Amino acid sequence: MSFQKKSLAYKVYFFLIVLAGTLFLLFNLPPAGALVWPLVFFVFLQAGAEVLRVPLPRGQGTVSVGFALDLAMIIIFGPAAAAWTSFVSTVLLFVFERRWARWYQTLFNALLFPLVVGLSGYVYLELGGRSGAIRLPGDLVPLFGSASAYLLLNVLLVTIVLALWQKISFRANYLTNMRWALPNYLALAPLGLLLAVLYLNMGVLGVLLLAVPLLLARHTFLLYMKMREQHLGTIRALVRAMEAKDHYTCGHSERVAEYSVLIGQELRLREDILEKLEAVALLHDIGKIGIPEAVLNKPGRFTSEEYDVMRSHPATGAEIVKNIQFISSYAEVVRYHHERLDGHGYPNGRTGEEICLATRIVAVADAFDAMTSGRPYHQPKTLSQAVAEMQLCSGTQFCADVTAALVRALRRRGELK
Repeated sequence: MSFQKKSLAYKVYFFLIVLAGTLFLLFNLPPAGALVWPLVFFVFLQAGAEVLRVPLPRGQGTVSVGFALDLAMIIIFGPAAAAWTSFVSTVLLFVFERRWARWYQTLFNALLFPLVVGLSGYVYLELGGRSGAIRLPGDLVPLFGSASAYLLLNVLLVTIVLALWQKISFRANYLTNMRWALPNYLALAPLGLLLAVLYLNMGVLGVLLLAVPLLLARHTFLLYMKMREQHLGTIRALVRAMEAKDHYTCGHSERVAEYSVLIGQELRLREDILEKLEAVALLHDIGKIGIPEAVLNKPGRFTSEEYDVMRSHPATGAEIVKNIQFISSYAEVVRYHHERLDGHGYPNGRTGEEICLATRIVAVADAFDAMTSGRPYHQPKTLSQAVAEMQLCSGTQFCADVTAALVRALRRRGELK
């Protein structure tokens, strides 16, 4: 979406941040005696760290050591130099990556982050910290205060712009961003302190020596992310092989996985749980691979024997999932995704709390996609019709909290009014 099409609230916030960041930089020029080459070194180091950032799953942002470098700059050179380094490195990254079409995002970031860095730098000074020197343990309080200010300001200001841009709940987005940012900042704050100590004692060489283990850690994390994608890619290939037998449900498992993740995000589930939820939702119907095609693709009603065959697919699927190590503990989700809260589901007639949250999520996602997709035995419902029917069945067939989370997710995406 172009800048012209953004909402008025977004544009007002955009210009306020740009104005505040510009004024902060103009009134906080680095001291005349500041060393030029060390600052140039940190500018390129900061830009390089952002070039090597690792994307997180589902577009949840990226991981880099930018915060550690900002904190080190505050300790070594003070708030003004740290803010200007952040500004110049952002502009340099923009030129390197040639993101001309999104100039407004770069302008916003180029002036937002110096504002955050500079203000958190002044918190460091106000709490007794000194630029160009480290006194431990006395400086731990200023360091903690500066890191906390950086975290709160960064998450708050970024969450506001995301809420205005994507028209989503500020509270839900703030909690999600804070959950991602907090452990990342806790891990990077000691690294920032270490970078400052190395520079103050060994100069540029000390920082370069630390870059080697950092690059190794990045490579390891990148391998993990690739392995994760390979896991999901293998699962998707298996699902497509199963769906090739059932022409009417092609793409169904992908959509159920997508809805399940959306619901899980609305319910603020942890990322490790969302990762497993996505995988098991993809495989919720994998048991149909053992169903004869004559039964699977039958256009009319099933006989009682055929219905029993169809009802066997959750148990078959659960046995398959039990052999996939990283989601083996979620095999019961596959086994019970056709259970109902009132006990009228199958295969075991489980009720209420006997059905775990992940199973309830997949059950809602599965039913919703089935309602809104064409099948031999019914015409697809509109999103509004499907939501109305699911709300009618909340508390008996479907979990009311999960159904409400699905509705919120659809509204957040603009698919439902």
